[in-house]
Amino acid sequence: MLNGSQENRFDFDDAQSAAERGLQVVSARFLDSEPFNWDLFEGFDNMRVLTYSVSAPMIVQMLKKYSFKHFECVFGYEGGLGRFADIIAFQQFLVNQLRETAFKIEDDRQRIILERIHAGEAEFYVVKDNIAHSKLYLLESIEPQRRRVIVGSANFSERAFGGKQPETLIVFDDDDNAWDHYSREYDAVKETAADRIDLPVDVQSAEITFTDTPIMQDTGLTVFQPPQVEELTIQQVIHKVEELTIPVERIVSPQVTRDRGKYILTPTVKAEIKKMRWRKGEHDNEETRPTNLTIHQESRHVSLSGEHISLEVDEEGLRRSAQAIVEYFNNYELGFVGDVPRLQRDYFTFMSWLYISPFICDLRTQAVVTGGNIFHYPSFAVIYGKSNCGKTSLVDTLITSMFGHPHTVQKDSFTRSTLRGIQHNYKRFPVVFDDITRQRFNLHGLDIVKDENLPSVQEHPCFVLSMNAEPQSFQDEVVKRCLMIYTNTSLPTHQYALADRLYASVEDIRNRLTTDLYRKYLAVVMDKLDATPLPRDILQVSSETICELLDQYSGSQLPEWCRLVSWGEYADSRYERPTRRLDALLAPENYRKSIGEGEHGWSIQADSVVVWGKADLFGRTSLKGEIPDFLYDDTSSVGDTFVLYRKQTEDFLDRKITPPGFKWPWNN
Repeated sequence: MLNGSQENRFDFDDAQSAAERGLQVVSARFLDSEPFNWDLFEGFDNMRVLTYSVSAPMIVQMLKKYSFKHFECVFGYEGGLGRFADIIAFQQFLVNQLRETAFKIEDDRQRIILERIHAGEAEFYVVKDNIAHSKLYLLESIEPQRRRVIVGSANFSERAFGGKQPETLIVFDDDDNAWDHYSREYDAVKETAADRIDLPVDVQSAEITFTDTPIMQDTGLTVFQPPQVEELTIQQVIHKVEELTIPVERIVSPQVTRDRGKYILTPTVKAEIKKMRWRKGEHDNEETRPTNLTIHQESRHVSLSGEHISLEVDEEGLRRSAQAIVEYFNNYELGFVGDVPRLQRDYFTFMSWLYISPFICDLRTQAVVTGGNIFHYPSFAVIYGKSNCGKTSLVDTLITSMFGHPHTVQKDSFTRSTLRGIQHNYKRFPVVFDDITRQRFNLHGLDIVKDENLPSVQEHPCFVLSMNAEPQSFQDEVVKRCLMIYTNTSLPTHQYALADRLYASVEDIRNRLTTDLYRKYLAVVMDKLDATPLPRDILQVSSETICELLDQYSGSQLPEWCRLVSWGEYADSRYERPTRRLDALLAPENYRKSIGEGEHGWSIQADSVVVWGKADLFGRTSLKGEIPDFLYDDTSSVGDTFVLYRKQTEDFLDRKITPPGFKWPWNN
């Protein structure tokens, strides 16, 4: 590795022979083929391997099976190395894999292998770039002089060489031209794109940390240029196809004819499609344009649909946006009926989550790696309640404050087959679905909500769902995985003049909004995430930042709704309604001595509370779906009769649950 004033560069310009030349075509002649045999590696003194599949057991096997005087292996990586963190993490993983494999060898072979490694007879390198995509094996013997080049699809792994998957190897024996060509390729990767791995002497010590990786041990300057070209995944292709299908289907389906099992596309239909394409291009705007957001936190690089977004802000635009946001939230006091302060507070909680949502993909990844609570970083937000409560207007206004225009995905795209593709395409840009029905959510959304596995892409968005639904519409397994915002506060539909004034006010506010407030927010939050990479309370971090900015730039005293939000406060409030309903259900007047007596009621059985009834006291559907999982004894519950743990329920309601007239002995 290079030290001092020398640069250890990571960009593709360095490895000229391996990267700049790109795809190479080698002319060869076919002689014959035969099944793989391990004798292919027998009888050689030296072996060099270039592979991008890591199998530490395979390495150990080779070192045990063959007496190479010198063994060398360069490890590439199948995934994309798009960030510094990817490279460091891969290097850390690889070193620990080699260490763990050596540690599992319990006899004297462990000592022999480690001695060979530390004596320099076996050397390992790990890539620091994306260019090592070859599978290459170079074998050489001195006496007799022999050279063998092996190339092909098989990685250096037990699976590939064990006949468990179809692979092909091409062998060049004593071919000087092949040897010279592939040796140059190997050396180019090793010398310009790889770091040497030095295994710890004591393999039984604790796992190495990222600070012990080869790249971090290098004292020289490191420069990394992430790859710019990305291939579409299968999920992305599916989504893009279905996204294009939706408008075409509306034109084609009513006019297409069917004759003996064949669909006939008439010239008239074709003409309509052509006009539709022309209209789409003619009226294309920011609201319909495909959108994605990329953030590289280390470099502070932010791009929206490929366009660089500067974090330098205009002070006047910042003040205008801060004032507009405060005015927007204060507008709820001008005509909405119900608990308006609660509405403002809940909507500010949503704003705090939405603003930080582009970073949630990173936080969820860190939580999985470090064993953190992934439920503290929800990737779904559900705003639901009565119609006409301003849900759609709120989301559109906040998205406009973030990116300059609202962006809503057609609800027809809310399907199992497209949600994963959308997840890949939008990167960090929040995906908004408006007016999703409960049926569509249950049919298509539950799987992705409950899936706690990380997507295959590093940057993926959060989802915002706006729904007209009752509180009992969602089970606890959904509630604990999503940010749930419920409101029964609404704008009276019969007051047309008031509604028109508010709509005009909202339109004026959006016209005054700039993205300066959010760009300032991004810069501040990235500084905070640098100091605390995995904050336990994202709502606190986000709301604190928003309050600071609004306090500094709005020019007015912060209203009551604009104050710090904590995850604990939110978590308590999301169970507020089921708490009130359960408390009412367990009222003394509903107590029954016998289980099942009457249409509904409750009784005590040992350490349990038994509740029954097809409907609650208010005539609504059963409360069972709203009850938190930790209260519910599903092994004893059957049908409309469900059993609650008595002690946990008492803690949840913050009161004792006793039959009417019961007195504790110490109160006598």
